[in-house]
Amino acid sequence: VRVDIAPGQEFCSLTVRNDAPDNVTVQLRGYRWRQGAEGEDMLDPVPRLILNPSIVTLAPGKRQLVRCSIPSDVSVPEETFRILVNELPSLAPDAVGLQTLLQISIPVFRSEPQARPQIVWSRRGDGCIALTNAGAAHARLASVQLRTAGSVAERAHQGFYLLAGASRALGPCGSAGEPVIGVEATLGDGSVSALEQRSAASQ
Repeated sequence: VRVDIAPGQEFCSLTVRNDAPDNVTVQLRGYRWRQGAEGEDMLDPVPRLILNPSIVTLAPGKRQLVRCSIPSDVSVPEETFRILVNELPSLAPDAVGLQTLLQISIPVFRSEPQARPQIVWSRRGDGCIALTNAGAAHARLASVQLRTAGSVAERAHQGFYLLAGASRALGPCGSAGEPVIGVEATLGDGSVSALEQRSAASQ
């Protein structure tokens, strides 16, 4: 699940639905989404992302339209956000014991038409193979394969996003095993791309 906002647009919407047999109350909050030095997701509060309503109580089988407003920042080719949908604890008298609460994180993108990702790979000094998005837009990678002279080793089985300007290390790190001579990525649309290698110094 993701939300895409057209360039120049400031409004979006999503629908929250309750498939549980009991009433559910959820809270929605918006954050600016960036990635750290190792590709880890980092969320910063962003007051300009407004959600209405931000707290919703749903009866079983019911749904609620939630509208969002995000004033545009024209200084960047792509803006990335996350909307967190958190189930709140039930206050019903019969709600006793440990409650398992659901959290859903929904990516939100607003990209200029010319913004494109550019994924390259490099070998770091610690032996890690790192992917870097040198482009101006996010990329969604379904899997990554590291090729050596004698075999192909699958290193990433779960899909992940790599935001513009971000890097992500693929383990295990170190000098053990055959050296990697190439990297192939399967993108979110199913296409396979042989990635360009760049020296760590050029990034």
